[in-house]
Amino acid sequence: MQAKPSRTTFRNRLDEMIIALRDDIVTGRLKSGEFIPSLMQLSKQFQLSINSVQKGLDQLAAESLIERIPRVGIRVKDSTRHSIVSLSFGYYPSLMEDVDLQHLIAAFQEEHPHIRIQPVPLQYENYYDVTSNYLYNEMLDVLTINHINFNQYVDRHTDIREIFEPIKPAAGIYPYLSPPFMRDRTQYVQPIVFSPVILCYNQQHFEQRQIDEPPLEWTWPEFMACLDHLGRDESRLAFYFYPATLNRWPIFLLQSGLEFKRNSRGKMNLAAPQIMDSIQTCNELIQRQNMFQILLSENDVNVEELFSQQRISVMMTTYFNMNRLRRASFPFDIAPLPYVHTPKTLLITIGMAINRRSKQKAAAQVFIDYLASYQSQLHIRKTTYSIPALQRAAEWHGEELGYRPSRYNIYRDISHTYALLSDLNLNQHEIDELLNAMNMYWMGMENKDATLSRLATI
Repeated sequence: MQAKPSRTTFRNRLDEMIIALRDDIVTGRLKSGEFIPSLMQLSKQFQLSINSVQKGLDQLAAESLIERIPRVGIRVKDSTRHSIVSLSFGYYPSLMEDVDLQHLIAAFQEEHPHIRIQPVPLQYENYYDVTSNYLYNEMLDVLTINHINFNQYVDRHTDIREIFEPIKPAAGIYPYLSPPFMRDRTQYVQPIVFSPVILCYNQQHFEQRQIDEPPLEWTWPEFMACLDHLGRDESRLAFYFYPATLNRWPIFLLQSGLEFKRNSRGKMNLAAPQIMDSIQTCNELIQRQNMFQILLSENDVNVEELFSQQRISVMMTTYFNMNRLRRASFPFDIAPLPYVHTPKTLLITIGMAINRRSKQKAAAQVFIDYLASYQSQLHIRKTTYSIPALQRAAEWHGEELGYRPSRYNIYRDISHTYALLSDLNLNQHEIDELLNAMNMYWMGMENKDATLSRLATI
């Protein structure tokens, strides 16, 4: 007797059928007026019951992609009769500069005049709460989302399929970008751009102090020896970073070399000596900045602005944030992050997802496909410092339109060091407690022993 397929297998098969048919229609492989395969053929092809096939076709009919002809069959709707589709698009405001988003939207609408993009800016703060309301009330059809925000949804929902529509992955994307956005072998977010956390340094300051180009691997003590030379000029700060964000302090813990696994009681040894090494290293870097009240306040200082004014020699940043340096009057370049025990840096990927409740899924997929296309990805590569997710576009060689750091491609050399915030295997409450313990130590309000005791209770 054949085993009954699991609920997950059933959903995967049904989603596979819906995505395949939708893709055939929106790409023109199935043309307007053409009949789709019969219920029996679809049932056999995707190993689904007739009722399940009917359910999937109901969804495509609701999206106005197909229509039933009594006693004849099911055919693709005539696209010439389609009215203008309005697509509500939620986006991180920084992407206007980081991917030249306004240009990409205009180019998309010129190519697809029947789809009108309605941009809705989404702030990083309270992202989950705001977007949840938008998604549930069908105020967004498609949105940009990074790995941290995606995990917020995964952690708070038993079935991520209730929130996001499965998507058909684009070909040619760097292989390490898509898995963080997959659950049960199904992908929910299409990566568009990415960046590791890196160092950016003023080349003139290095040349003035006769400091060599940074190596591909170096430790924080080696980096601090470099800062000792840079720090001789009191008119500027040798190094600056803002530690208390999710894209900064977790890096030091990831560099501890520990595997963040829980024991049989669900506990994790956060009081391990390697963790304290990481916290102390971060503390020493903060002490060198001598700007506690600014650094540990809730308001970030614009690091890139200070760097562009040449008041900082080295900063911890991303390829995204380097777009703020487009008008810099001096040469700058990139270096990998130093490490505590193990070379690690955070990988930040921004992609696009479709609202499961959207009635414009086909148009949303067309928009996503456009932003993931070689045409759009190459535009991002040529006009910004952000790294396109499409490998062919990211590794394009040609005449640059403006200044580009000579070590721009260093992201390829350090890909083996990429890690994710989720690799810490901590829930949000534990992350908050851990950051509070580190802040107390960094501000000098608790010593090492008290900090270790606090870590042991998390």
